[in-house]
Amino acid sequence: MQRKKDIQRLQKIYVQAVALHEQGALEEAGRCYGRIVAELPDADVVHYNLGLVQYELNRTGEAAASFRRAAELRPDDPDTWYNLGLALKQSRSFAEAEQAYLRALELSPDDSDILYNLGCCHKDGGEPEKAVAVYEELLQKDPGYTPALNNLAYLHHLLGNHDRARELYQRLLAARPDHPAARHMLAALEGRAVPEPPRDYVRDLFDQFSEHFEEKLLEQLGYRVPFLLHELVVGLAGDGARYERAIDLGCGTGIVGETFRDLCCHLTGIDLSPRMIEVAAGKQVYDRLAVSDLVPYLEESREPFDLLVAADVLIYLGDLGPLFSAAAGAAARGALFAFSTERNDGTGWSLRPTGRYAHAREDIMAKATATGWQVVQHQASGLRREGGQWLEGDLWLLQRC
Repeated sequence: MQRKKDIQRLQKIYVQAVALHEQGALEEAGRCYGRIVAELPDADVVHYNLGLVQYELNRTGEAAASFRRAAELRPDDPDTWYNLGLALKQSRSFAEAEQAYLRALELSPDDSDILYNLGCCHKDGGEPEKAVAVYEELLQKDPGYTPALNNLAYLHHLLGNHDRARELYQRLLAARPDHPAARHMLAALEGRAVPEPPRDYVRDLFDQFSEHFEEKLLEQLGYRVPFLLHELVVGLAGDGARYERAIDLGCGTGIVGETFRDLCCHLTGIDLSPRMIEVAAGKQVYDRLAVSDLVPYLEESREPFDLLVAADVLIYLGDLGPLFSAAAGAAARGALFAFSTERNDGTGWSLRPTGRYAHAREDIMAKATATGWQVVQHQASGLRREGGQWLEGDLWLLQRC
């Protein structure tokens, strides 16, 4: 009799948990699911639902544990293995995620979503050749699966297979004419003089990489531009210099903010990527953060800035005239503008096959002079490692006339 009452009580808790889950009350739903599995450790559906809640709360390690337990209890369910793979991939446990996806594929071999996520697992885990093989297999089965087409084009581009990448971008644009990344990268491969990338392309690019952006830049690519720009500013102004109002243009996850905070009384950060802004906000180094384009924000600024910093930002702009002009309009007399550029050994600016822009030194100097800036410091520098070699560029310090 007591056992029956316990089951009825747990059933009521389960109904309540499902209702809370559907309403989006995830914390409460998770607590209810947790109470049930504490008493019924073999309740496979409850472990699965608990994993869904934990995944939605971005507790991917906990979600993986719940899905793993559900998979032990119902090993023939492909959805459980698929979600285990998702949680493990988000936790960057790529080898385990691969095994979960492979098990899901054994149970559901025609599921394109499983195959696609296996490819993503290889891509995010630093195995581009394996990812290419999986995406190629998927597109043989399902030619219209555009996310795989997009990733495959990107990977062939990354691997230097430009002819294949160009063909894939063209296929993607035939299916999705409004695809901003495909349009921009195809223009880069074809050497077309596009003055700036689509706004959506830049936003989506950095939204995608926001979670592991710093790890890749600082640990894998040896990124050092913010620190070098800081040295330039301190070298000119001295260790005791303080700036009343500074702005970090294209602030990303806040590396510049952390580096320059000691020099700034009030520091603003702006970026196109909402996810980057979220990460930057967590560092609590900015006094103000905003999601915005650079030029409109500067044009609408009411109080002048005395320090402007743009680390690895101008590489996403071709014609720098509008930015230099807007920055001059938002700068106090004597203000400093510190930034980096990738070097174009020709004239003017060029759109590289990477999708980034390079600028000739003479073009920077001419545009600076034309918009009210004076070049006070310039130095050549390796910006970061790319393809095993240092990418050569330039560091600049301008002063408002």
